[in-house]
Amino acid sequence: MLVSSRTWHAGLLAAISFEHSTGRRWPLVIHDDGSVSSAQRQKIEQVLPGVRFIPRADADRETNGVLAEYATCLAHRGRHNLFLKFFDAAPFAPHDRFIVLDSDVIFFKQPTEILEWAESGASSCLYNEDTREKFCIPREEIEKVLPVTLLPRFNSGLVLMQKRAIDLDLASRLLSAFETTAHAPQFFEQTLYALMASTNPGGGAPLPRTYNISWGYWRDRGSICRHYVGEFKHDLLYIEGAPLLLMGMLTNSMK
Repeated sequence: MLVSSRTWHAGLLAAISFEHSTGRRWPLVIHDDGSVSSAQRQKIEQVLPGVRFIPRADADRETNGVLAEYATCLAHRGRHNLFLKFFDAAPFAPHDRFIVLDSDVIFFKQPTEILEWAESGASSCLYNEDTREKFCIPREEIEKVLPVTLLPRFNSGLVLMQKRAIDLDLASRLLSAFETTAHAPQFFEQTLYALMASTNPGGGAPLPRTYNISWGYWRDRGSICRHYVGEFKHDLLYIEGAPLLLMGMLTNSMK
């Protein structure tokens, strides 16, 4: 998970909800975009015992070394903090597979599909399916240039990824091809994850729609989790997500 000085508290809720809903502890890795204060870091480490917190300076040293032979990737990593979410995850992931979780995702029920993926050693990539496609440039343009059929409506708010699927040569080709023509450069990171999952030898597929992305005020009935999106996403996360999480934790503690 990548957090900032503005999103670290939401990230705590996301991590707590994930561990509570799965009923287990995970080797959590929290990446600092460079703005997290020492007091905020201390709180993260206090609330999430055993978490590995990666300061931006440490990430720069490690990831810049990994990208030393990929000049285009290295240049883009320094242009926008969202690139950290793509380029920094694999070098610090402690296992051959890892889960990308945005700070604005809250879990309400046990995510059976995630647990099965983790326990089975599955070679696939799974992802949160969006309501519509949001790539850096329309898929038709990407598929003309690169030998890939992109997975539909890919959203990188929740991704179950294989380390071996991360192809920096392919990432360089995408960035070089569209760095000056991208219609929505803010979605480069999401497009990169979509590209990797789409070319993963073990295949890729969306999680069920109960892994909800909703632009409305309230989550869909039966949602396993909700990725809060839109202009008022953090308001809704605290109005809906946090109270539901607390109620669920209190209910379980009383059983």
